[in-house]
Amino acid sequence: MRLIVHEVGCLSGNISFMHIFRISGTILAGLAFSSALAAPLPVDGKKFSPTHIGFAADNARACLVGQSFDPDLGNSTAELKLLDLKRDAVLAKAQIPVPDDYAALQPVQCAIDGDNVFLLANVDTQLPRSLNQGIVYLYQFNVQGKQLGKKQLVVEGRNSYGHALGVSATGVQVAGYIKDEDDSSEYYAFFTLAVDRRLKEGKLNVRKTGAFVSGAEARFVGDHLQVAGPFRPAKLAKNDWADDYANSRVMANGGYAWSMRPFKQVPRNVVAGISQQGAIYSLAYGKPESTLAVTSAEGKQVSLSSFQSKFCETSSLSEYGVNVLALRKPCDEKRKAAALTLISPATGKESSLQLAPGEPVFAATNSGQWFVISKDAAGKMAWYSGAVEGDTRFSQTSAGVEHSLSLGRINIDKKGERSFDYVYEQRAGECRFSMNGHAVEVDVFNPQGDDGKELPQIVMYESGGIALTLPLDGPPRNVSFAGALSPEQAKRSCGGNNGGKLSLTFTAAGARR
Repeated sequence: MRLIVHEVGCLSGNISFMHIFRISGTILAGLAFSSALAAPLPVDGKKFSPTHIGFAADNARACLVGQSFDPDLGNSTAELKLLDLKRDAVLAKAQIPVPDDYAALQPVQCAIDGDNVFLLANVDTQLPRSLNQGIVYLYQFNVQGKQLGKKQLVVEGRNSYGHALGVSATGVQVAGYIKDEDDSSEYYAFFTLAVDRRLKEGKLNVRKTGAFVSGAEARFVGDHLQVAGPFRPAKLAKNDWADDYANSRVMANGGYAWSMRPFKQVPRNVVAGISQQGAIYSLAYGKPESTLAVTSAEGKQVSLSSFQSKFCETSSLSEYGVNVLALRKPCDEKRKAAALTLISPATGKESSLQLAPGEPVFAATNSGQWFVISKDAAGKMAWYSGAVEGDTRFSQTSAGVEHSLSLGRINIDKKGERSFDYVYEQRAGECRFSMNGHAVEVDVFNPQGDDGKELPQIVMYESGGIALTLPLDGPPRNVSFAGALSPEQAKRSCGGNNGGKLSLTFTAAGARR
């Protein structure tokens, strides 16, 4: 998409975004735009326990993996669900039994690579711990849920465990750790491995300098891995106790880019979450106090806040605008129900947040949207989604269609380039339509008023056929949102968009902060 500055006018002392730029020969004009909650999507299986969600590059599809435990057989299997996030529908699902007559399978992460869906899983060879060997499997499916292949990854050492799975240029990257032992000591190493779309393995990179172990959170961000959690040294005596928590960036084909310890004293109970850009959120908890530490993608300590909390056990952390979304259980053992809370890294203030009916069992965020699976009193689960409460929200109803636009926090990288996530939604009766993206700065220019004097600078952003124009400085008081829907998007939209063309202008009067 190419943006061309056309002209800038002024209307009643305010900037008019009419005729500012052109996309594919179409002149964009002005609009004005609440958060629409998507219809619940039933999630089959009371025994299904969701563990991870992976998103396609265009954010239109997602893969959801979970674990199912069979009490009769005493083993665990996995289930993969492929979701259409635009239509709130299940595209396909697949049951993954324990492979090769082994004892149990634990799904770790899934990733979508075009028409391929990959699943990383850890397998126990036998149920008795003294006899068990841990091994790593990689599965491949198509978007119809058909299994195309599976492979036990060749990783040196008696025990290997997968942490993370990420899409690469030729296939996927896998990261995990290796554990060996003798009569007196345990030995730990960290590994990364590239696997192509034919499940052919590349060079195995092993770092025999210690490893992040079970309970760690890991995520591939570009060509490196962000990882946080309990860390073990390269060699540990069996009668020793290693109580170390760390955050690191590991290069996919090299060593550690950086490592740091976010807490002054190492706490026993910590859960971590990693944002799309690589920021690491670490929550240490214990009755009656919790501590939230934030580490930037570059390894700098951003904040450390302690606060009184009635919640202890925490199962997930996700970036939620400028805050952190946590799924937690009360410290009081008599109150078992989990709840969602919102924590401010700056102040440590924690507040309850009800995003969906019922008790939440899984929560995640991605590109300005939140996703929650909750269960009702009968144990039935459903999937809900909506827009993250970002820095600024705009809303307007026009011709029976409710339009909303949510803008995430504007990030500025080392080169001074700006970007942010956004979510645009429509709602009319039973119809719900949404699209999201990552807007990247295109140009900054100085408009002029009718009197010839310069007005505040404007910055233009683009994202997959959509253009946004905002003030360069200060809160977004005027926002132009324009572009064209694809034919498929136009079919699923709720109307009122001029044949698939979007031409909208938000003003402060229509904004909800």
